[in-house]
Amino acid sequence: MGEPIDSMASHFRRLVVRLALAGLLAGALLVAALDPRTAAEVAFSLANMAIVVVASWRFGPAERWAIVLLATAFWTAGTLEVWPELRWPATVPWWDAGLRLGVLGSLAVGVSGFRTAIGRLLRTEDTLAATLVRERDSARRDRLTRLWNARYFHEVLEQEIVRCRRYNRPFGLVLVDLDGFKAVNDTAGHLAGDLVLQVVGRVLHENCRASDIPARLGGDEFAVILPEASSLTVRRSAAKLVALIGEADFPEGLPRVTASVGGVAFSRTPGSVKAALQAVDEALYAAKRAGKNRFFVPAERGS
Repeated sequence: MGEPIDSMASHFRRLVVRLALAGLLAGALLVAALDPRTAAEVAFSLANMAIVVVASWRFGPAERWAIVLLATAFWTAGTLEVWPELRWPATVPWWDAGLRLGVLGSLAVGVSGFRTAIGRLLRTEDTLAATLVRERDSARRDRLTRLWNARYFHEVLEQEIVRCRRYNRPFGLVLVDLDGFKAVNDTAGHLAGDLVLQVVGRVLHENCRASDIPARLGGDEFAVILPEASSLTVRRSAAKLVALIGEADFPEGLPRVTASVGGVAFSRTPGSVKAALQAVDEALYAAKRAGKNRFFVPAERGS
């Protein structure tokens, strides 16, 4: 039902992965450019930083700071020249440990802040995308009945004709015109007429297949596109609508309202949107000429 809204989440995930790979590559190249002793020290430092980065991205505050403290202790202990003679805390260089804690802590704060900012941005993007979907959907809906409007109906009908032509698949089209609706407006006013239209819109909405496209074309005229519908399916749908509208719970005291329904099953592609609408319009007027409050579906139509 329209073009999908692209989410920025996938773009940010790719950005994070690329930044991580770039940082890993830069670290590897730095280590490779140093002499063996210095390279070992730098690689050890980068490894502790990498652990803190991953923990800050993946975990909450408690786990993050626990890992920062452990990484600081491990980094500091790893730089002592004589591991077996380590006597904590006498031989620990507190100044160096404090500096390392500051480095890892700053790194943790920066990464967690970056993650929080991305999360807020994505939530904002999701909200904007949902708003755009609602606004776009509202622009395609009939204000009174909340069915699809005529403009969107014509767009979908054109797409259905293209699909029918490309894949040689059938579809059906049903046109509904209310009998006695003018009398409602003349005797009870337009407000009562609006209530009648809302009832009919609800009948169509609640009794169409999920794949069908029910629309209000204007005034008291409605239509339904039925993808993958055979002549039997169109006939059953038209008969069902006639019966349901005839039995609908309209406001009391109004002139009787029924429906004349014309339907066409296209087993092959109609020449155009205009040709499809003309064919179903002819079927509708055949139903009206036969006495109204009934349907008419001719044999399957092709091009």
